[in-house]
Amino acid sequence: MEICRLEHIHKDYRMGEVVTPLKDVSLTVHSGDFIVVEGPSGIGKSTLLYVMGTLLQSDGGTYLFEDKDVSRFSDSEKSGLRAGKIGFLFQDSALIQALTLRENLLFAQGIGQKKDPAQADELLRRFGLEDRAGFFPYQLSGGQRRRAMAARALIHHPALILADEPTNDLDEHWSLEIIRILKEQAGSGSAVVMVTHNSRWAEEASKRCRLEDGILIDISQTAAI
Repeated sequence: MEICRLEHIHKDYRMGEVVTPLKDVSLTVHSGDFIVVEGPSGIGKSTLLYVMGTLLQSDGGTYLFEDKDVSRFSDSEKSGLRAGKIGFLFQDSALIQALTLRENLLFAQGIGQKKDPAQADELLRRFGLEDRAGFFPYQLSGGQRRRAMAARALIHHPALILADEPTNDLDEHWSLEIIRILKEQAGSGSAVVMVTHNSRWAEEASKRCRLEDGILIDISQTAAI
């Protein structure tokens, strides 16, 4: 099942001079996909995820989510899409400082939605944070916060998971575990789009792409040779 599709996406930044991280990007994402986008830092990988997460509006092209044109969505409709359908694991994702770790996960289940404490507790266990459930974000290490953000990204069973360098700040064990969990999510029907400059993780993907000069190139077959 198709979850989302980008067609000839173009994005500019105007900062004195015009910078164009995305010139002509097309990508179709299906349920079960684990797509890895490679490329060096600063090339535009994060911009791509921000467009896919409806946090940035493209300057050209079409973005369809479940066959609906996102450019026609109101701000409240985009917010609802993010809250209900998209899980974010970004480098600048912030936990709510006034809430404990467990409360952060329950809050992410959605305002006005029935809470599922058992699910929150299970995610805390899976990410090795069960003994930190009552801690506030400032009481956690960098690696623990990264794992907490991963747990929060999965709490509402998103159709699309967007992950930006998700293994940063993690040791070898938890880096491997995060990748395993993301692959597991794809196997259960979600789609994962992960950006990284680490080709090691790209080897785990069902599809590999490289962002070069603002264009997304499918390198799956080339990488397999």
